[in-house]
Amino acid sequence: MSTPVPPSYLLRLSRLFIGLSLLLIAPSLARAAHHAEPELDQYGGWTGLKGTATGFFHLEEVDGREWFITPEGNVFFGVALSHMLSGETETAATINFGRNKEKWIRDSVHKARAMGYNCALGGASSPERNLNGFVDIALAERIFQEEKFPYAAGVILLKHPWEFVDGEELPDIFAPSYRELIESRAKKVCPPIKDDPMVMGYYYGFGAFNHSDQWVNHHLSLAPNSPGRVAIVDVLADRYKNDVKALNNVYGTRHSSIAALKTTEEFTFEKALERRNFPAIGDKLDSRRKADFEAILSKMSNHLYSMAHTAIRRWDNNHVIFGSFIKEWAISAQSWQAAAPFIDVVSPQHLNPSIDLNAIADAADKPMIVSDEDFGFHYPMGKGGRYNAVESHDARGEIYVANMKRLYADPQIVGVSYCACLYDQDGNTLKKNLHNGFYDFQGRSRPGLIQQVTDINAQVYKLAPKYGTKAEVEALHHKLFETWEKYELKGR
Repeated sequence: MSTPVPPSYLLRLSRLFIGLSLLLIAPSLARAAHHAEPELDQYGGWTGLKGTATGFFHLEEVDGREWFITPEGNVFFGVALSHMLSGETETAATINFGRNKEKWIRDSVHKARAMGYNCALGGASSPERNLNGFVDIALAERIFQEEKFPYAAGVILLKHPWEFVDGEELPDIFAPSYRELIESRAKKVCPPIKDDPMVMGYYYGFGAFNHSDQWVNHHLSLAPNSPGRVAIVDVLADRYKNDVKALNNVYGTRHSSIAALKTTEEFTFEKALERRNFPAIGDKLDSRRKADFEAILSKMSNHLYSMAHTAIRRWDNNHVIFGSFIKEWAISAQSWQAAAPFIDVVSPQHLNPSIDLNAIADAADKPMIVSDEDFGFHYPMGKGGRYNAVESHDARGEIYVANMKRLYADPQIVGVSYCACLYDQDGNTLKKNLHNGFYDFQGRSRPGLIQQVTDINAQVYKLAPKYGTKAEVEALHHKLFETWEKYELKGR
């Protein structure tokens, strides 16, 4: 007859078994925890996929996808806020930080990073967003350095339309004085940072050629034999082989000669050409006039970017050149191609349901930053402006998620900068009753929006390495604009 096993012994045995089991599975649990959070280098790059370590941010294709590569050689997908720091944040900064700019800027970096933003692709602030000078650029860049928050430096080429004051004229970008201006800006910005690994590269500002018809017609209206007027007319002379009859036939004009357009005779392009890249508009325009107009813009783009490239490379061969952050409809793939030898990425501002950004990247044979993307704005009580108006801040979050999934899936895209601010803005933005912050003036958060943004940003190194096929990218593109249509208030 067997001896009964005491219950206390069985209890001790079961505890021992559980303890041994935990010891055996502990390494697996540790590995799982380790893989749950991607390991990042000091610049925010993911150590799970390697490029070439050069000591500076650069661009490289790794496993079929384009990436930024950090100075340590790890892949990096840039996720930024275009207007994290803005002059129109003055009210919110005063309420929440007593106008202590260092506290405001440092807290802004912490808040942005907590939501998964890992850099400032559009610099500390852009000129049109700092018209009152409230953002101290030097202070912001010092804090970026201390917080190890990679950023771009601005060598601003052209003013944003918001910056012009009454009576101010556009420059002649072909004039020697303009070249001297760009050289002086590069000389001021580049030498102090040329060996700085925290600087990602150079951007040229927002809004170049937003009103392309004005830029072209401005150069055609300059004083007789001005460098810009001569350069533009030379494009027409070349295209028409100096045959004024052929030119007159296309435009219904009575010019005496093409050469006369450089001095005494006026020539202008129609306003509608500004939006020629929208099929609904461009398909109705004379294809010959469109081709002339685009050839002129290609000439201007090539000249502008060549000049800036020379000015920057005179001082700095280490950093990436982003170029201007341009509306996707402002210049076509042809003009991006003309600028391509002098930039490292193309940087159209927004994904668009009717304009193919991938065709731009293909034409230029460059990776792409989506440089000022938006995800809708909220206008409380339906008052104020209606530009990209959506139902709520939670709706903005849903659009943001759809947008990021589309971007992660696209192997040509290396980063995105969003047209958004941490806090609601004062000034002209307040006059429009436009609320585009993650926090209101009093610093109260919008938790639904913040949670959605934080969750999808956190998936950057889970989703971006698993980029999609062309068909999958197209499906996510359609899904994005279906989400826009679901929440957009235009016409309601």
